Formats: sequence, structure tokens, C-alpha cells
Amino acid sequence: MKKFVLMLSCLLALASVFGQERGARLSFEKTEHNFGDVPHKAKQIECSFDFTNDGSAPLVITKIVTSCTCTKADYPKKPVMPGQKGSIRIIYEPGKKDAGMFYKAVEVYSNSADAKRKTIVIRGKAIE
Repeated sequence: MKKFVLMLSCLLALASVFGQERGARLSFEKTEHNFGDVPHKAKQIECSFDFTNDGSAPLVITKIVTSCTCTKADYPKKPVMPGQKGSIRIIYEPGKKDAGMFYKAVEVYSNSADAKRKTIVIRGKAIE
């Protein structure tokens, strides 16, 4: 019985190692940026979201969708190799909306094995 349990545990351990997803893996250092108070009449403000490809295959960001026209994104168009880092630059134009709190979601689509879509967020308060 002890041999059976030992053998079963070894098989389960091997299955968990070999069963892990292979491929690209998009891993952000942070997924939210708070600008705090920003002047309503500011032309534009920006921040960066740094990421790493923690996978075993090249990472390709296929598209980025912003939640409004006041938000734009700049991202690497070339594949990010395993172990390499990249950055997504988010540009927000507070002058395109009324003063007040803002919360903008940005959807990042890629070939990441763990999730094809990940969300990053910018927030703050546009003041007079």
C-alpha cells in the first residue's frame, strides 16, 4: 500500500509539472495607475505599464481596446521574447471630458497562455 501511495504521488507531481501551460505569458508589474488630481485643462497625461513575458514562447500583443476616445495606448508591435520586458504607454486627455473622477479600463489582447485578455486601469480626478 505504501508503494502504491508513493507511486501515485510521484505520478501526480509529474502530471502537474508536465501539465503546466506552455507558451507566452503576459505578466504586469502593476495593473492600475492612479494619477491623483490632474488639471482639467491639461493637454494630456501619461503613464506606463511595464510587463514581462514569463512564458516559453514569444509574446505578441494583438490589440489594445480603450474604454473611451480620451484614452490612447502605445504598445510594442514586435514579439517580446521569453524573459524580456516591454511597456505599454497609456495617454489620457482630461480636456475631452468634464471635470471630476475618471476611471478608464484598457483591455490588452495577446497570445498569453493564461489569459488572452487582461485589463489595466487608470484613474484619478480632473480638477478645475
